Amino acid sequence: MSKKISASDAKNNFGGLLDDVAALGRVDIVKHGRLVAVVLSPRAFESSLAEGVAEANDIQWGKKHMIPLEHARAARMLNRPSTFDED
Repeated sequence: MSKKISASDAKNNFGGLLDDVAALGRVDIVKHGRLVAVVLSPRAFESSLAEGVAEANDIQWGKKHMIPLEHARAARMLNRPSTFDED
C-alpha cells in the first residue's frame, strides 16, 4: 500500500512524510501531476531487493533524470545565466 503526496506537502511536513513511510512502507511524491520521487522504508526497500525488482549492484541513483544533471540547476533558475547552452 502506498500514498501520494505533493512535493510541497512533503517539504512542509517532512516529519509527517517520515511517519507515513514508516506506517505504509512507501510514499509517492508528485509535482505538477508527475511522479518525481518515491520514498521507501528500509523494510520495503529490502523487500524490493529480495523480490528481484532491483539488484543492489544495478541501482544507478541519479542516472535517469529528465534533465541532464549539468543543466538541472539552470533549469530551476528564473533568470538563466548567459553561459546556459541552448541546444
